[in-house]
Amino acid sequence: MIDTSISLLSHDYAHRFLRDLMGRRGLIVIGVGKAGERGFQMLYRFSDICDSLEDCGINVIFVYQKESARHVQDATSLFGARYRQRPCLFLDDEGRFFRTPVRPKWLRAVHLDREMKRLGTVDIAVQDESWDPQLRSFLAQVAASFMH
Repeated sequence: MIDTSISLLSHDYAHRFLRDLMGRRGLIVIGVGKAGERGFQMLYRFSDICDSLEDCGINVIFVYQKESARHVQDATSLFGARYRQRPCLFLDDEGRFFRTPVRPKWLRAVHLDREMKRLGTVDIAVQDESWDPQLRSFLAQVAASFMH
């Protein structure tokens, strides 16, 4: 699915590993397939639930495939990532992070614990009108599991 040993290129052009991005309770990686929404759109659309997850100690990052650099390194997306004041938009610039590439117009969300064990995964087609609520539901379920 993903190769956790591969570094990702952040919005500030630094290479980071998933272990460096881990929150105190885990990490959610959202892989965005080609022709998915731009980085700033994802940051804006899911800022509320991402804030809630971060409050629970779970960081959320969006990772774009190498071919989608223009969707994550455009000026508006870079500004949005800087505004969040933490690394949250990444590019798989070596093209090796996704062992099985995310299909065009799809998202893959993976929830990892501190030991990099996969706790949950969901694949969502963004051409389906219900993609936003599906991803939001996955994120909310993770947040709810830490609030009890």
